[in-house]
Amino acid sequence: MKNRKIYHQFEHDLSLDTASELINRFKSYMKKRGHQPSTIRAYLGSITHFIFWLKKRPPDKRMINWRVAQTFLMQHLPVCCCVPPVRKEIKTARAALNQFLLMEGHERMRPIIDESSPEIEKVIGFFDKYLQEVCGHSENTRWYHCRHVRMFLSWLKNERHKVHTQITPQLICRFVHEQANGYRPSSIGVLVYSLRTYLRFLQFNGHVALSSVATIPKPPNWSASSLPQALNSNQLTRLLAAFNRSTAIGKRDYAMARCLTDLGLRCCEVAHIKLNAIDWHNGVLHLIKNKSRREETLPIPDTTAKALVDYLRYGRPKTNSRAVFVYHRAPLGNAVQNSTVRGAIRRAFSRIDFPWTGTHILRNTVASRLLEGGASLKEIADILRHRSINTTKSYTKIDLSNLSKVALPWPGRLS
Repeated sequence: MKNRKIYHQFEHDLSLDTASELINRFKSYMKKRGHQPSTIRAYLGSITHFIFWLKKRPPDKRMINWRVAQTFLMQHLPVCCCVPPVRKEIKTARAALNQFLLMEGHERMRPIIDESSPEIEKVIGFFDKYLQEVCGHSENTRWYHCRHVRMFLSWLKNERHKVHTQITPQLICRFVHEQANGYRPSSIGVLVYSLRTYLRFLQFNGHVALSSVATIPKPPNWSASSLPQALNSNQLTRLLAAFNRSTAIGKRDYAMARCLTDLGLRCCEVAHIKLNAIDWHNGVLHLIKNKSRREETLPIPDTTAKALVDYLRYGRPKTNSRAVFVYHRAPLGNAVQNSTVRGAIRRAFSRIDFPWTGTHILRNTVASRLLEGGASLKEIADILRHRSINTTKSYTKIDLSNLSKVALPWPGRLS
């Protein structure tokens, strides 16, 4: 009770007409999203602190955007001497400020990146526009491409090379060699891919020749040297039994797991399933937002259909969202994200003490079961929606019993 009185006094001392309005609106916004009262109190404390700090700034610097919020978080909080009951936890403040920015129609705070020169940032801006408008890459893909290219351009500047005219394959190889210490082969491949994309951007704008792109070597990554990981029938049964289907969240997570294990969907595809994408009459699922950006149609097995019906009828909260899978906590009723699907499966793996290697093991499991059931590579490719049959060929290594029948004898004899 005493803390609440101090809090209201602190709020009153702001003496800004808009301060109380912002705080009350944020409180209503948090309630509407379905946050717990304890979370609302914690977030309100952080936002009140932010507004109190904002009031002390010069009038021309009292704007609300992600840059100002980042300044508060990284510069003010570590040395804060404000009187209690302000909240100073950076993690809570970051979460509260992100929600506050979204409420005000602004972007979230962006990940902190290494500072670079205005010249480099100008190039990065054009490159990002190229990735979005010409290549059609997603925000996450654009972010890591820009991050790698920013590292490369900063390295070039330190090496006293010009940004465009003096880039050679030898320079790129030297940069990759210096950066590769501690990287896995796959990570080095991603770095090289980003640099190749940047050179294509330069070629698109007439700065480098096509031969410069072609002469960059691709680092070896012997992905075909190991067997694709997959669950056997007993492990799959244990995994599906790890969900508590007596709760609403358990019904949702089980239905998402069925989409992954029966249909071979990716996390992003499960998260983006809409109610009108399910054709109950014909028993098919229409995938619109998928990796290939083409509309696909898949038959829905009975086990998947029963799990979906159980969730939609007895687990899914009332909401205006057209997404099948929604949040059961704040933001209540909104469509889940990819991380929600991945997190549900990761927690199920943890409950049965399985090592976590990612959800792709479930796609491998689908391919393994189809192969054991006598399906052809073309049929497996159609189910998994592979655009190249070469991608599907890697799953033939899982079928060891049939491979042993066609294995040729080793020449010579053992001594």
